This record gives sequence, C-alpha cells and structure tokens, in this order.
Amino acid sequence: SPQLTTPYDGERSRLDLHLPTLAEYIDICKKYEKDAVLELKNAFAEEEVLEICENIEKLGYLEHVVFISFSYDNLVYLRRKYPNQPAQFLTSKYEDSLIARLKEWNLDLDIRESALTAENTAELKAAGITINCWTVDDPARAEELVGYGVDMITTNILE
Repeated sequence: SPQLTTPYDGERSRLDLHLPTLAEYIDICKKYEKDAVLELKNAFAEEEVLEICENIEKLGYLEHVVFISFSYDNLVYLRRKYPNQPAQFLTSKYEDSLIARLKEWNLDLDIRESALTAENTAELKAAGITINCWTVDDPARAEELVGYGVDMITTNILE
C-alpha cells in the first residue's frame, strides 16, 4: 500500500495546511498576479475595516483586492474612505430593495446562485451592477448563468 507523505493527525486533518495571514495571502496573489477576493466575515468597527485596507495598501496591492461581505455596514465603512474600491455585498436572496441598497453606496453584488433568474439578473445589469454568484459547481447551471449575463462565478471546480 502507498505510504502517506503528508502528515495527518488522528482525525485525518492535514497538519501541513494552515490559514495564511493577510500578508501571506496578498503575497501569494502578487506572486501569481491574481486579484484577491477578501471576505470581511464579521461585522467590524469602521476603524477595523480601514486598518485592514491600510495594511493591504502598505503591501502595495489594494487596487487588486475585491472586498465581499454579508455585513452591509462593513462595505459602507470601506466605501466612505475608498469610494472606488471593488466591493460586493454578499446575500443569499434577491429582494426588491436590493438594487436601491447597492446603488446607494455604489456596491456590486455577490449572490447565491439559486437566487438568480434571467429576469432579476437583467434588472441588476440594467442598473449597472456587477454580478458575482456563488457557489456553482454544476457546469450546466454555470452556462445558464453566463447566458443570463453574470460577470463572475465562484466555484469549487476549475474545469
């Protein structure tokens, strides 16, 4: 039988894997010339959001970062100081008030794929909103969403 070359603990967790620091993540994105997508997972105070941005700015990579968050306030804090920074509001559902909320702070959208229809995608696009959707692992659904006009698709597969 093959020998394991990667260390595991008793529960089969990979001991060689770890979450990178913010600086390590940015360095990886720089190395491979990729845009960084950074989720502000918690509801932060305004000074915390700005500190994160300032740290990335010091690394010389802020113009290559897209911020996403389920916390609308996080994105408002970001927008107050960085009015042109790419930022996407994360949500799992489409509501009639969504476009107005996004337009108020010039935000784009990162929405659960199952919430998108041809009709609401067309409404979002007509309002000038960039649409990212998550998480699409079915190629047929991905093609359907591309046909609707979504701009980005988050997936767990690379093919």
